[in-house]
Parts: sequence; C-alpha cells; structure tokens
Amino acid sequence: MNIKISDSWLREFIDTKATSKQIADCLSLCSQSVEKIIPADNDFIYDIEITTNRPDCLSVYGIARELIAILPRFNIPAKRRDVVYRVSTINNRNRKKTLPLNVKIFKSDLCPRFTALIYDNIVIKSSPQYAQKRLNQSGIRALNNVVDISNYLMLELGQPMHTFDYDKILKNKMLLRESRDGEEIVTLDSQKRTLKQGVMIIEDGEGRLVDLCGIMGAKNSETDENTKRVLLFVQTYNPMKIRTACQSLAFRTEAASRFEKGIDPEGVIPAMERATLLFKDWCNAKPASQLFDIYPNPAEVKTVGVNSDKINQIMGVKVDLEESQNILESLGFKTKMKNNTIEAVVPHWRNNDIEIPEDLVEEIARIYGYHNLPNVLPPITSLNFQKDSTFEWEDKIKDCLKHWGFTETSSYSMVGKNLTSNPQDHLKITNPLTDDLVYLRTSLIPSLLEVIAKNKTETEIKIFEMANIYLPQGKDKLPQEIMELTLVWGGDNYLKLKGILEALINELGTGQFEIEPSGCLNLNKYAKITIKGKCFGIIGETKDGYNVLEIELPVLLEFATQTKKYTPLPKYPPIIEDFSFVVPAQTLAGPIIEKIRKTDELIKSVKLIDSYENTKTFRITYQSESQNLTDKEVGVIRKKIIKKMDLKHNFSLNSSS
Repeated sequence: MNIKISDSWLREFIDTKATSKQIADCLSLCSQSVEKIIPADNDFIYDIEITTNRPDCLSVYGIARELIAILPRFNIPAKRRDVVYRVSTINNRNRKKTLPLNVKIFKSDLCPRFTALIYDNIVIKSSPQYAQKRLNQSGIRALNNVVDISNYLMLELGQPMHTFDYDKILKNKMLLRESRDGEEIVTLDSQKRTLKQGVMIIEDGEGRLVDLCGIMGAKNSETDENTKRVLLFVQTYNPMKIRTACQSLAFRTEAASRFEKGIDPEGVIPAMERATLLFKDWCNAKPASQLFDIYPNPAEVKTVGVNSDKINQIMGVKVDLEESQNILESLGFKTKMKNNTIEAVVPHWRNNDIEIPEDLVEEIARIYGYHNLPNVLPPITSLNFQKDSTFEWEDKIKDCLKHWGFTETSSYSMVGKNLTSNPQDHLKITNPLTDDLVYLRTSLIPSLLEVIAKNKTETEIKIFEMANIYLPQGKDKLPQEIMELTLVWGGDNYLKLKGILEALINELGTGQFEIEPSGCLNLNKYAKITIKGKCFGIIGETKDGYNVLEIELPVLLEFATQTKKYTPLPKYPPIIEDFSFVVPAQTLAGPIIEKIRKTDELIKSVKLIDSYENTKTFRITYQSESQNLTDKEVGVIRKKIIKKMDLKHNFSLNSSS
C-alpha cells in the first residue's frame, strides 16, 4: 500500500536539516521505500510504499518515528519535535450533563477496543486551509471540518475513525454484530450493498444499519450542514473480518486498508485526545458525554531477548552488543542487558510484528544498514536435492509446438456459466470478480474455443495452452489441480493433428500409444489416447468443426524419458510395398496395422499413407539385418498378409518395390 505525505507535515514531528532527497534515500535504504518525490507549491510530496507487516508506518507520525532512528546512522542529526503535537485531555469527572449512548458489542473478538465520544455545539464549516491542502496532497478530498478531522488524523496518526450525526442514531443505541445473509446497507457513496453473512455492521435502536464497520459509514447517519452534535468512533477491528468483508463486497477504502493490516489498540486514546483538540479548534465543539472505552482484553507487554551470537550469526558480521542495544532503543524498544543478552520490551505499535529473536535481528540489521553487510553467500551444507524434470518437459513441449506452427495462449482459470455444460460439476467462486468468471474450469477446451471466437481470421488458426484444471473432490476438500495441454486446430486437419500427437510422443520418448474411439458430451466425436492401458488424453472434433487434442500431462510424463536408444544403420536395403484394401465403412486403421505388423518379424514398419472412402492404403517395409531379401522371400510374407486379411476383408492389391 502507498501513502502520500508532504515534507512540511513530516517536519512538524521531526527536527532535522536533512534535505528531502536525503530523507527519501535514507528511509528507502533502512525502512519503507520512497518511490518518488513530487514537487508541489514550495513543498515536496513523498510517495511511499509501505510493506504489509508495518501498519505502524501508514502515517506521518509513523514515518517520522522511523526517521528519528535512521537519519543519525547517516550522520544527519534528527530529534522528535513534540511542540506541535497538542491534545486535549478527556476528563469525565467535571462534566455536569452528559448525552446518553447505549453500546453493545455482540462478540468481543470483533472489536478488540471500542471508544466513543459525543461532541456538542458543532459548527459545520470548512477546515483550515493548511488541513485542506494536506488532505488534497495525500489524495483525499476535503469536505467539511467534521469529516476532515477523521481523515486528517487517519493520515497523521494512522488511526481510522468515523463520525456520525448523533441525532440520527435512533434511541441512542448501537449494537455491533455480524450481518445476516442478504441484509442491505446504503453507504456514504449512495451505493446499496448486499451483505453476506459475517460482515461486521452496527445497527441502531430501530434496527437500521448505520455503519459498515471499518469500511464506510451508512448514508442514514452521515453528518451534514444541519449537524449539531457528532458521535466520534475510534476503535480497532478484527483484521481478518475486515479483509474478508472487503473481498466479499469487492470494495475497499483507505480506512479498510489500514484496519485489515491491524491497528494498535494502545494508540486509540491518544488519537481520541488529539481529535478532541481538533473538534475544539476547528468546530468550536466540546465533549458532551463520558468517554466510552470498551477494552476487555488489553494488550500484554511483550519481551523478546536476543544474544550477540544470534545477531552475529544471522547478520554475518560482528556487531557490538551495545550498538545493537542503542539501535533498538532508538526504535522505541525499552531494553536491558542481562548475561550477554538484550531483553527488549516491544513497543505497543510493534506488538503484532515482533515475536522472536530473529525479528529483533532484522530490526538491528536494517538500521545498521543492509548496504553495509558484506556480499558473502551463505555456506551450502548439502547439495542432495531431487531435481524436478517436469518444468524441462513443459519447456520442451512448448518449443516443439512453437516450431510446428502453434501459438500459445493464456486464459483465466475461471469461466462463466456459458462455458460450462454442467455447472454443478464445477467449483463455484464465492466472490467472483465478474459474472463471466464464476466457476473454476475443469477443461481448457471451452477457454480455447472462446479465444478462437474472439479472434476469428481468414487464416488457419492453431493454438495451444498448458495450464491447470480444477476437479472438485468434495465439499470440505481443496480441488485436485491437474496440468493439462490442449491444442485446437481449425479446418479439416484431424489427421494432421494426430500427426502432431505422434511427433510429440516421439519427442518425449514415451513409446507406442493407442487410440480407442469413444463418445463425448462436448465433442461431436472423439477418441481416447492410451499408453500401456493408461488413458492420458482425448483427440476429436468439436461441434463447430475444430480439431482438439487434450492431454493430461502428469500421466503422459510418467512414461517420458530422455534416454535415447541407439540402433545402427542396417547394412541391407529394405523392400517397400504399398497395399490397398477395400474395407467395410468405419473400419479403424490401427487394428489392421497391428495385424499386418505381427504377420512376420521381417516386417519393420506399417504406415497408413492414404484413405479414400472404403479404401485404405498401407506402406509396408520389409528388411533383414543379416541378408538381402529376395522377391521370393517377400512373396511368402505377402501371401501370409493376404491370407490373414482375407479372413475378414475383401481387398485389391497394388504393390511396388
């Protein structure tokens, strides 16, 4: 996730003479990457990419905190500037009259910490010019002082918050619960959203949904120009719940992007106190209720230890233990030395990130500077690993098909209902991106035919794809993923496609294969392809006249080998004859070839070279490894063939040698 913050805003929290380029370079080397610096109105905007594990850096204050530790490592003085960070302490005791609010949280794990405060005497107007400018520079549109306070503090402190019109919360009651399947809410952007079960929402005393928790408030409780009293929420939510809700709704906001990464519950009250000051300064408002703070399971203080041996072993250089301690102290860790071990109390804003000694070493290493570590490869203890040849075979197949004139395509693993003959046999995606990407495909054929339909040309089309298909294995099991190779060739090219199959089998060295006619729901006609009795694919023709070859690669590659068999060239020439047989309709060539080949051991090969109506022509090669064959010897074999074939077929013979 990227954030944009201005240089002037950043310097309100850090006192340094570093230039904007120095800040960008140092921060990128030791923490978050500054992708670019954008000049803007005598200022600079930092566009910073924040890694997912560092939600504490999703704010101006968080980046300043990092720079205070980083800049001195580059001999650039930097210290915290707390003068401008003012707050208004919230005191519940001296308030004579408070406005009521009844809050109930259905499950404590939905909202680890919930705080709320009501402000009275609100005056709706524009925010200060400096605040509007900073919001706009960060990519957020300024609206009015009340809404801008929540957005401003989200950017400044990294704590999302939400404002409600207190008088629109019916019966002054709020229930935080999980949604029921099919419930609807109209959010602030005027969009009606249908919720699935389990989305966190808040309903008021009349059962109206007034908030899509952590994502966006409801239209029916928004603040407007008539608002006089504001209810401010500052809380943390279950990150997994927020992310799941965003995925199911295909909807994400700035607030949700922060909540789903985990917000520090200990930062809630400081954010509320800062908000109270801004409500006073920007809105002329004052607190009109007690501070509601529901925090059933406060975060525990965490201590992690690391010794010098662990630091030196992982970093690959010897780092003084005192220097390591100073680095951790600069990052907010409270440390003490005990038996050559640093015991570090993890600061609350890093509580979800620091767990084990290696995490501390990572902190030490990045501030020490990865660029200062030597470029030494780690020792390799063993080279005993099993090489997977699958990828080599896949590359070889792709190279062959490319040289044979095929074009590789790549399509989505998901298909729409229009590409599935039996949707009930497919896995349905819970949160599809679009209506035409709903099911996980069980075959590549529909995807390739769709590619052809969208790219019709006058030229002959030859395409293939190698990708996974997904076969359901039951309700509570993950699908079976199978790598398939599928070829589609337009026109009257069935025999040519069969030739491609033969050439591919020859390249893989898998041995003889057989084609067995069968039937298919998706194809007009097709045949199974087997090796040693094991089916590995189909070849056939679609209803639209496209020839299709579909191969289950894992099965085929079981028989693949890179071992080549050497056969010396024969000393004696072959004798070649062509036989033409008139056979009954629908007679397959394969059994005839096999029958002829088994007639005599001197028959080295039998090939179908022509087929017209009921006539099939075969080319037979005779050869001996010990002598020249005579016409008399070949004639004997010829008679055997004729006799064997005459049992079931009428034939006419045309031979040449």
